[in-house]
Amino acid sequence: MEPIHLFEKAEFSAESFIPKQLHIGEAGAAVLLCFEPGQAMPLHPHPGAVEVILYGLEGEGTLAVGDEEKPFKKGDLLFCKGEVPIGPKNTGRTRFMVLVVLVLKKLFSQG
Repeated sequence: MEPIHLFEKAEFSAESFIPKQLHIGEAGAAVLLCFEPGQAMPLHPHPGAVEVILYGLEGEGTLAVGDEEKPFKKGDLLFCKGEVPIGPKNTGRTRFMVLVVLVLKKLFSQG
């Protein structure tokens, strides 16, 4: 397996945020979310995941987690359960990138 260069995978659009699928395996998945200023992803859960890990790669915005909205920026790391709805939004003046890693339930049902 070769390393994935995240910043080379980044893709942006003026129309909508771009979710770039980086990996889907039996135990986990990774997606790079790319937002222009003002763009947002609707609040949604990940029912196939035991845990969702979000890491701020670039820029700043907010992250809705369940009923709360928290500031989220480059260098921030957040863990939440898969059934908790999340929704990132770029509230900054520059591009916003978030890496999302899903720990899938399949990993636990096999063991």
